[in-house]
Amino acid sequence: MTETAVKDLPVTEVSFSANAPVFVKKIDTYTCDRAILVSIITDAMETFGFTKAFLCGKKVAVKPNLVMKKPAEAAATTHPAILDALLTYLDSCDCADIVIAESMGGPYTEAALRSVYAGCGIDKAVSGHRARLNYDVTAGTLSAPDGVVSKMFDIITPIIQADVIINLCKLKSHSLTRMSGAIKNTFGTIPGLTKFEYHARFSDYTDFNRVLVDLSEMLHRHAVMLDLCDAVIGMEGNGPTGGVPRKIGCILASRNPFALDTVASALLSCEHDVPMISEAESRGFCPHNAEEVPCIGDDWHPLVLSDFAPPDTAHTGRNPLHWLPKLFDGKLYRWFSPRPVIRTSTCLGCGECARSCPVHTIEMQKSKDGSGKKKAFIHPDACIRCFCCQELCPYHSVDIRKNPIMQLLSKLGL
Repeated sequence: MTETAVKDLPVTEVSFSANAPVFVKKIDTYTCDRAILVSIITDAMETFGFTKAFLCGKKVAVKPNLVMKKPAEAAATTHPAILDALLTYLDSCDCADIVIAESMGGPYTEAALRSVYAGCGIDKAVSGHRARLNYDVTAGTLSAPDGVVSKMFDIITPIIQADVIINLCKLKSHSLTRMSGAIKNTFGTIPGLTKFEYHARFSDYTDFNRVLVDLSEMLHRHAVMLDLCDAVIGMEGNGPTGGVPRKIGCILASRNPFALDTVASALLSCEHDVPMISEAESRGFCPHNAEEVPCIGDDWHPLVLSDFAPPDTAHTGRNPLHWLPKLFDGKLYRWFSPRPVIRTSTCLGCGECARSCPVHTIEMQKSKDGSGKKKAFIHPDACIRCFCCQELCPYHSVDIRKNPIMQLLSKLGL
């Protein structure tokens, strides 16, 4: 599909077709000439019909990835330079409103929002632009008539009210979903601690991946939506917050989050190993292979990271766990599955993991070292392996423990 053909498509048309294109532009650093970033963002926006004429008078919500209070150099959140470039373009579009809207992990309160905006450098990125930071902590519900496992979602108000949503995601590894990109970023439209309720309600791994696809599909049908991915510097290892920065070297964009993530998974060398993408493919939302996705701009193949470090929860090769849930009411699956454990030597007893646990299986207990200080303890029998504790621990004191048999199988590539 040519770039001209993409521009000729109605921007209001949802592009969940297998031939939906993905925009790819190489860029090595955030510290280049600011005009270069603005030019790339402008090309991405206008390629998919998000022109000044279309955006004029529209209420626009920009949904970044601000999973927790982290500085930009940690590569856990959307980089402020990307947001600044996007807002520079939107400044010229005469939008009726531009709001930065996110529900990070933990409580969805004004105080928490202010802390995260400042800690991630988002407040400075917004300064001088026409956009505003959201402090409305109310939420409503949206119907998802086409949802497979969920027919309704709780969604934060600024997203519900938007005519246009820019899904400004961050590409990185993820301990629960293997990868975080366009699809997973929409989970941040669910308000605060309600996200933990969804983890508890959809504790089955397959169902949780299905609900992510339900949510992303619903939002793209609710408003005109563009997925814009910060893949300049991503995160490998135990993402989405406990990994290490890794240069990927591009910006991606699409009207189809499933097609974008298909290409992104190829960049991270985990293609066909991301269940939410496989679920989207089964519904006909994206092709099986990244090679089948029409791409505009630069060739992504030289950017593929063959040595990209997966999270500790990942299994290399064909995952032998796929048949275990059917046996012994799933108990064997749980015994073989990776699980979170507290590293007591670095745990400071802040209790963040206990507050974020969807099923309240983490308890603060007196340390056995005689200090009298309380430290976290995870009751393994009740743990649903959502890894929220690892994601939100500010001290990276939650490790992933693999079953020894699975460790051996993983090393053998079985």
